[in-house]
Amino acid sequence: MQELKIKIGKMTCVNCANSIEKISKKIEGVKDASISYVNSSGVFLLEDDKVKSDLFKKIKNLGYEILDEGQDLEKYKLKQFSKMKLNLFLSVILSTLIMYFEMFVKNSFSKDMQLLFSIFAIFYCGRSFFINAIKGLKYKNLDMNALVALGSFMAFVYSLLVYFKVFEKDEHLYFSGASMIISFVLFGKLLEEYAKFKAQDYQKKINNLNTKKANILVNNEFKEIPSSFVKVNDILIVKEGESIVADGIVIEGKAELDTSFLTGEFLPVLKQKDSEVSAGSIVLNGFLKIKVSKKSMDSTLEQIKDLIFKAGNIKTPITTLVDKISAYFVGFIIIIASIVFIFWSLKSGFNEAFLYACAVILISCPCALGLATPIAIVVALASAAKRSILVKNPSALENLNQIKEVIFDKTGTLTQNELKIYKHNLSEENFKFLAQIESFSSHPIAKAIFKDLNLDFHSLKGEVKMYIGKGLEYKEQGVTYLAGNENFLKEKGIDTSKTKEFFKKFLDKAPVHVYFSKDKECLGGVCLSNALKQEVKDLILSLKQRKIHSVILSGDNEKSVRQIAKELNIDEFYANLKPHEKLNFIQERQKKNSIIFVGDGINDAPSLNLANVGISFAKANDLAKESGDFILIKDDLRLIDLCFKISYKTRSIIKLNLFWAFFYNTLCIPIAAGFVPFITLNPHLAALAMCFSSIAVVLNSLRLKNLALQEAKL
Repeated sequence: MQELKIKIGKMTCVNCANSIEKISKKIEGVKDASISYVNSSGVFLLEDDKVKSDLFKKIKNLGYEILDEGQDLEKYKLKQFSKMKLNLFLSVILSTLIMYFEMFVKNSFSKDMQLLFSIFAIFYCGRSFFINAIKGLKYKNLDMNALVALGSFMAFVYSLLVYFKVFEKDEHLYFSGASMIISFVLFGKLLEEYAKFKAQDYQKKINNLNTKKANILVNNEFKEIPSSFVKVNDILIVKEGESIVADGIVIEGKAELDTSFLTGEFLPVLKQKDSEVSAGSIVLNGFLKIKVSKKSMDSTLEQIKDLIFKAGNIKTPITTLVDKISAYFVGFIIIIASIVFIFWSLKSGFNEAFLYACAVILISCPCALGLATPIAIVVALASAAKRSILVKNPSALENLNQIKEVIFDKTGTLTQNELKIYKHNLSEENFKFLAQIESFSSHPIAKAIFKDLNLDFHSLKGEVKMYIGKGLEYKEQGVTYLAGNENFLKEKGIDTSKTKEFFKKFLDKAPVHVYFSKDKECLGGVCLSNALKQEVKDLILSLKQRKIHSVILSGDNEKSVRQIAKELNIDEFYANLKPHEKLNFIQERQKKNSIIFVGDGINDAPSLNLANVGISFAKANDLAKESGDFILIKDDLRLIDLCFKISYKTRSIIKLNLFWAFFYNTLCIPIAAGFVPFITLNPHLAALAMCFSSIAVVLNSLRLKNLALQEAKL
């Protein structure tokens, strides 16, 4: 068995993804397939490499394009999006001209121009509907393209027959109605595509994390090679400011690393001989010689990329349900139209049969159905944006309604993303002097100590020496000052017991400690905390009122996580977790409940993608931002509660839209079919009724503009 991941172009709707998935699974040798319309990608499980050519051939025969591995998906999509905008623009212009000639110019020239313009509007601007409908029929796959193509084509054919005076009793042309069908549906598709672009870039961001070059040691000489050629047992040389390109073991040197992409912890981690290091870690200070244990393509960084890709291809239950309903709806309308045609052919002849069948198709055309969700979503996006919420994945607005559990990352999500001074027992003079000494360091702990003090940090003239993972030493006029952790001072023979007793009082709330000594005397110290965000308790209380369970998953140590959980009255929490462990946890929970994951680090990206809804922050790492469904522009967790409020309103509007799109047309079908006594709905009126249905959906969706904001107040 082997796994194949490909990028697929020219998918215009969810039905496209469904048809590819359906056909792929029928190919011998394809054990499973998952196609993502949102990500324009597919993941296939193949028996062997020989199946690949058959798979590619089938996908291309369906009318879709397989992109090369190195092809820029974003540029490709922007190009396709531009073509769609051009088609819509031309369609609207041509439809407007047709309506002008229909309403204001009453002569044979008018009919000629209507025919000419409608040919371009229907068969050029709407060509994708016809191409996809024909190819779908070839594989017995009915989708929305079939109904759009059939409705517009029947209106065009009927008008063409009238134009050539086949129906002498009817002189009304429906070229404008056929053209407007294309314009309406193109508009809906454009809105859908525009919204989809919001959730497209996370794979691009993680690919940018790829380190291109590596310095290896060969025969005691440095050699620069592409990172993809790094092999197991190669010796990497990594200096300050450089990234580690492959997983390995430190064989020489000492350095502090930024490993936030893996653990979520923003504090640097000390690595020295025999320590394991992961690809993507950045050396903040120091030097490392590393023996490679995995080639770069098998590294932790590449595994995270793979997790994100797969998570993005997992479909939600709602998407699957809507796809099935759409497929049945299309088949139902075609069957009804056929029955109507046969009935009236036997009873009154071809003319009336064609008239009534055409009316059924026109009044049932899925313009309103196509607009029901995207219009409501676009209005909801604007409403949310006004309240500092960026909705990147529109389907998440619907998914929020089924959420039973919210899973939080800790560091930077529930807590502040920086350390703050909690307590100290130094005199004012000693504290200021410590801050001046710490200003020589760029370490996060040092920054927290001198950050808010308005001091002259350039007045010290002594010598400073840094000790990686321990602290620093400052010498001036024969006096030695030390600032660092307990072990550092003990190594220098300094008694820290009194200061340690002071720190014990605040150990739970302030676990980070800095000792300060002068010569052999410990002057005291500073303890620092990673405090809760002020609004977190309000959010947790609101979630409990909604009967939503809260969980904390963190890569931080258990003691720190336990304290945060205790403060928030959260019973379930897990510490020391790696990205794949978080992912496994979410997968297990999703078997029972729909999940929200809230995080802000690179390590959270796979979980943000896999969860039913992912929420991140504008200040977060770029990859986390691109992976989230919601981005909170303001660093205020109460906005999550606001997301729920907007979601509920959006869902109710969408439900009403879908009710109208399905049932209004369904109620009108008997009238259009001529089965209601004393009422005749000819194709012209059917087209107007179809337009009215679409307008009603748009007007109903615009209610979100006010309703979302009325309900969504912090």
